[in-house]
Amino acid sequence: MLVLELLSAGHHPRYVRWLLESEIGKSAELILASRKEMFDHAEIKACSTLFTPHVMDVGPRLGALLEKDVGAVELFFRSWMIGDLYRKTCSLLARIKPIDFVIVPYFDNCILGLAIPSEAFYGVPWTTITMRTEFHYGEMGVIAKQQKFSFLRRLLFNRIIRQKSAVAVFTIDPTLAEFAKKQDNPLLHKVLYLPDPVPHYKAIPSKLEARQQLAVPLDVRLILLYGELSARKGIDLLLQALADAECSREVHVLLAGRYSEGRQITASEAFQRLLAEGRLHTIEGYLEDEQEQQVLAAADCIWVKYCGFYGMSSIMVLSGVHGLPVIATQEGVIGYFVRKYEIGVTVDSGDRRAVVAALNRMVTEPEFFLQLGGNGKSAFERHTVREFQQIVSQKVLQSWS
Repeated sequence: MLVLELLSAGHHPRYVRWLLESEIGKSAELILASRKEMFDHAEIKACSTLFTPHVMDVGPRLGALLEKDVGAVELFFRSWMIGDLYRKTCSLLARIKPIDFVIVPYFDNCILGLAIPSEAFYGVPWTTITMRTEFHYGEMGVIAKQQKFSFLRRLLFNRIIRQKSAVAVFTIDPTLAEFAKKQDNPLLHKVLYLPDPVPHYKAIPSKLEARQQLAVPLDVRLILLYGELSARKGIDLLLQALADAECSREVHVLLAGRYSEGRQITASEAFQRLLAEGRLHTIEGYLEDEQEQQVLAAADCIWVKYCGFYGMSSIMVLSGVHGLPVIATQEGVIGYFVRKYEIGVTVDSGDRRAVVAALNRMVTEPEFFLQLGGNGKSAFERHTVREFQQIVSQKVLQSWS
């Protein structure tokens, strides 16, 4: 069984690890094909005995496209190149040993290369997970800007599900699964809901212990921005709101993760002001389980007010599972979840005063925020690693046998 995944940032290594550690790994010989960076990641090192590694050579052209934000034309070109690389990798490895099944844990960056051929992997059965399919948003009431080339993306998606070798397309977006059920197209039964998995820590440190370790005062309200520290995650808006004269000085921020766009943000006036006031705390780099538990224990609320991003957020799920409310965008699947399950406060896009007001409510309405956090526990109870592994394993092994 061949697993193909180029991306080694964010949640991608965790998804790969969970797939490798599932029942699939007990029933098949696994090959993981990726870039060298994936095999150096802590998550993949932790399960390195479960698979045979194959390092894919992306070449300078694709390598350059993977390292930068791209325009529409380059985006489709990159999508074709990644899918084509996956197909060639499967063909190459099949000459050495027959490939019986292919798993693509993330197909949104390679849909063009896998949809254009009549069968993505020359007839070898395969499955995949989509995380950023958006063409259905308007019909499902999800607030979002019209996705560029929406018609073409829908056409490509339909080409995927028409492939006889495509066993299933899993989605972490419940609105896409609901949309598929409502359609007359019988092939859409291949679209299956897969709750976005996160670790469910049975015991995390006390708030006192966590804050002592992080040097965060116990008597403040702490908002956490966790994961990729970038403009897309709304870091500029958050820091500007915190530095605003109208924002309570009792609100502190913890930035935990990787600066994906360099460290320009650390030179900003808002960053420096909060640092001087002792209200900004940081943990830089990838957080392993122990550190993740630490930041969750220390926080009162988590920031998921992302900019121009409309998909699912594993950080939102992680917060809900551990009883933490969110300050969130009203757009996309994040906004859909927050409104439906009342797990946080939404603010208008780019409205700093609205963000300041939400931050101040952390101080003036702590019981309200505790209630919102409690709602998240029931909303995301299915979002476990075990559920994720069972759903994928059952479908894959069922179709394989």
